[in-house]
Amino acid sequence: MKGRLGVKKLNILFSVLAVAALCAAWVIAYYAVGNEYLVPSFAETLAEAGKQLASAEFWVAFGHTFGRSLCAWLLAFVLAAAFASLSALSDGFARFFAPIAGVMRTVPTMAITLVLLVWTTPRVAPVIVSLLMLFPLTYAQLGAAYKGIDPRLTEMAEVYRIGRREKVFRIYLPLMLPDVFAQAGANLSLTLKVMISAEVLSGTFRSLGGLIHDAAYYSQMARMFAVVILVLITAGILEFALGKLTLVTDRWIKGRKNGRAGGKSA
Repeated sequence: MKGRLGVKKLNILFSVLAVAALCAAWVIAYYAVGNEYLVPSFAETLAEAGKQLASAEFWVAFGHTFGRSLCAWLLAFVLAAAFASLSALSDGFARFFAPIAGVMRTVPTMAITLVLLVWTTPRVAPVIVSLLMLFPLTYAQLGAAYKGIDPRLTEMAEVYRIGRREKVFRIYLPLMLPDVFAQAGANLSLTLKVMISAEVLSGTFRSLGGLIHDAAYYSQMARMFAVVILVLITAGILEFALGKLTLVTDRWIKGRKNGRAGGKSA
């Protein structure tokens, strides 16, 4: 317990030092450049961030962008889980789908966005772009979690003729969910960032990407930096909050172990 607390304190300390170093680099760049149209002052950017938080326009844009990001994140997970299940059940399907997933990982995001803008609308294109970006990543994570299961456990389940439902809830889920949940926050954070980038390129109306696009177009650098900082804070909060999902799996696994221990003792 003490070792874990020590690690947490070190992580917090180094995180604070990293933020302080970035702020110091920003201040140095501001005085070195000497042009607020290129690098705005730290104080002005913080003041603009406060204005954005008090603005209804910002929260409307935030709601639209976050809602689209959440939809893309959930849909990518559902599709990745379905295709990962098929790959786990069929080695032939896994071999067939591997190059398709590889192509999806390597296709440039900007090229996809530009093509989708021709086929769809500025509101739909960022969702599809984020989905196509996140799907192969989640598929690979689920596949790695499945391959990480000790094959002796599955062999033992076959020997003792454990039912499919018991395999899922006693072997696969307890062993896979910790790895999946550990990546959930980072995946949603990445989805938000890709969504905003696609919105900037698409010029999506009433979105965080649209706010950044307009701020850059009208040379409102303090406003653009402020929105970016708020996005970074949001991404950090999402990663931290969803990272706590591993506590749920830990309790679930302990509960099942205790339940089995109680059954044996009875």
